Amino acid sequence: MPALLLAGMLLSSCKNDLDKVAAVELPEAVPDRLTTDAEYIYSDSGIVRNRLRAGSIAEWGGEQKRTEINDGLELVFYDAQGQPGSRLTARRGLISPDGKRMEVYENVIFTNTKGERLETEELTWEQDSARVSTDQAVRVQRGQDVIHGTGLDAAEDFSRYVIRQVTGTIHIAEDTLAAPSEP
Repeated sequence: MPALLLAGMLLSSCKNDLDKVAAVELPEAVPDRLTTDAEYIYSDSGIVRNRLRAGSIAEWGGEQKRTEINDGLELVFYDAQGQPGSRLTARRGLISPDGKRMEVYENVIFTNTKGERLETEELTWEQDSARVSTDQAVRVQRGQDVIHGTGLDAAEDFSRYVIRQVTGTIHIAEDTLAAPSEP
């Protein structure tokens, strides 16, 4: 009989009050969703447009809605035929609540299909306008040429770009120079 009484006491003490459980609030520092070794693929009309890989993606809802990317990221842009094209890497990033803007930070490297390489510490991708930009120092390497500047505006695939406040050295082959015009 004492064993039966002990078992009854244990079972009655293991009851949860669902209202108390529901009232538990997590601190704001804890994301609503955390994905590690993430891979997200964005497609439009059945064609892959870009692929995002990240070490971790943390998403918060509520009033402070945001998505943070940490532990490295790689964003690959695909061309109209669905082939991989330019590649953007960085240590961390932040995606806007509406998902149309991504900012990447620290050791940002962006390469295009022509082999040109952009290096900076901060870059913003605006999905609506299909543009990337920065106001930070940039270094662009095109073969032997290295161009430095402060600020850049480019197509999202880094196929065309404008560097602001340019400095650097460009090698020009003699056969590409125009011949002096005759009077």
